[in-house]
Amino acid sequence: MMTQCPQCGSNEIIPDLVLFGNEVPSCQAFVSLVDLHPHHAQEGCAAGVRVAVCGTCGHIEMYTNWNKELLEAYKKGLVTEKA
Repeated sequence: MMTQCPQCGSNEIIPDLVLFGNEVPSCQAFVSLVDLHPHHAQEGCAAGVRVAVCGTCGHIEMYTNWNKELLEAYKKGLVTEKA
C-alpha cells in the first residue's frame, strides 16, 4: 500500500478507498481469474480493487487485499476472462 507518493514525495495519502464500476455504488470494480477449460468444473477467484490517492498531486495507486488468493489461482492456471 502506498505510504509516500512516488510522484511528488508527499505523505498526504488517502488509503484504502473502494473503486466502483459503472458509476453504481453497489458495483465494486474487481479483478478475476477463471478456468476456461471446457472439461473442468468451473473454478474462479475474484478480488475487489482498492485505491490509494495522493492528496497533494492526485497520483493514484490500485491494489487488492486478496493478492495471495489471486496468486494461488494464477498458479493453478486460471486466467482473466476476456471481455
